[in-house]
Amino acid sequence: MTSVPPRTGVRGAWTTFWLAFGVLFLMMGSYSLAVPQGASPDEPAHAMRAYAAAHGQLFGPESTAVPGTIDLKVSEYFAQLEKHMPCFKRDITQTPACVTPIADQDAPATGHSSTGLSTPVFYLAVGWPTAVLDGAKGLYAMRLVSAALCAALLALAFVAVRSLPRSRWATLALAAGVTPMTLFLSGTVNPNGLEVAATAAVFALLTATFGAPTSRRTLAWRLVGVTAVSLLLVNTRSIALLWLLLALVAALIPSDRSVLRIVLRWWATWVAVGVVAAVTLAVAVFYLRPRALTPAYQPIGAGSSWGQGFSWTIDQTFSFMTGWIAQFGWLEIPAPAIAIGIWAVVGGGILVTGIVFGGRRTQLAALPIGLALVLVPPFSQAAVIGVAGYIWQGRYTLAPAVMLLLLAGIGLDRALPALDPAGPLRPLVRVSIVLLAIGQAAAFLWMVRRYVTGLTSTGTWLDLLRHPVWQPPGGWIVLVVVLTAAAAVGAWLTIRSVTTRLSVRE
Repeated sequence: MTSVPPRTGVRGAWTTFWLAFGVLFLMMGSYSLAVPQGASPDEPAHAMRAYAAAHGQLFGPESTAVPGTIDLKVSEYFAQLEKHMPCFKRDITQTPACVTPIADQDAPATGHSSTGLSTPVFYLAVGWPTAVLDGAKGLYAMRLVSAALCAALLALAFVAVRSLPRSRWATLALAAGVTPMTLFLSGTVNPNGLEVAATAAVFALLTATFGAPTSRRTLAWRLVGVTAVSLLLVNTRSIALLWLLLALVAALIPSDRSVLRIVLRWWATWVAVGVVAAVTLAVAVFYLRPRALTPAYQPIGAGSSWGQGFSWTIDQTFSFMTGWIAQFGWLEIPAPAIAIGIWAVVGGGILVTGIVFGGRRTQLAALPIGLALVLVPPFSQAAVIGVAGYIWQGRYTLAPAVMLLLLAGIGLDRALPALDPAGPLRPLVRVSIVLLAIGQAAAFLWMVRRYVTGLTSTGTWLDLLRHPVWQPPGGWIVLVVVLTAAAAVGAWLTIRSVTTRLSVRE
């Protein structure tokens, strides 16, 4: 059976990028508008920091009024954002209709943000619309900028994957990695979304750089991409430095040795390495600066021992995986059972099959990522439990989970070229892709219902039409139609990409 040749043409790459970007941005943008203001994890704190960064305040002094935070000069809207949420935050029976409007949204105020441990790069990247827009318009604009940035990074990942000599299973794996949680985090103001998208992009670019023969010009562009995306990644969260290291190791182990020699002998490679290393070192020094971590309130579990934090987190290992698929709101809205089942079967099937049959080098590359997924949560939680309590969430390891899934797909393409999705498995692959689209629509609709009508014991799906209590901008019906249509188009494009036989180079 003839293997699929790499798609390295400039026109083909741009076509892949813009198609992927369009689908992803529409889906992420639907979340940007459907999620109530401040109703994603820690969004009020991140939004305050982004607003302050856009107005020239990159850092803030440690707050004496609210320990564990920094003081920021913001507008009254952003300062009061979290205070207006308690009426529906973590209460699935309440809708955002209970929120009291803020009277003077543009008035100057002092906000208290818990984001002092982070560099200002993410906040500058998404906060600039608030230089001209304030209040809810400014927040929605920041969300859409985040969606555009994350969509561009994931689209770049698809381009890099499609440039590999064989990329059918890898393309399907990357599509499965774009879970509802990935879309939700990307479409709201939270660096976690950028962290996931950048990890996928840098791993895909590194894999293409070390594994796909190409021209010197294309290699130069790949190095530029790796450098730029790496610099974004390390500026999301401190743990992202580990994800970058894992991406490098996981791309090097199964690399094409002849291609790798060419890459390492070129001076431009070492310039890129030097730039990334220098910035990463500076960022690491910033993250290691001592700061006050003790919050003003008493967190759940604060004062517990190191061993208690470690054992509790280990016990929750499989429960945290739900956070890879979807946990909307402030983690009070888990994905519906249909979405969990679809990703468990499709994503889990690719992961297990790819690791088991992907060959020895794929297994070696998967080992450090797998160990990180299991061991980073308990060690991280144990280190801070005495002061911060139980803080670990499944979404914190979504980035390496997507990377591991993509590695499994790449391993399948390399080790079992005869197991072609365009062959006898074509019907199964098509069904799997359609199921992923259905899972996206079902998860989004479930989240919409929670906010539009609330989830009560007596409520039904018909209440969405008969008794909507709250409406997002544009109305929930429009947003559900947009996301469902984008998911359908994405499924169609993925089916064409994965199951269509190619006989000539694109």
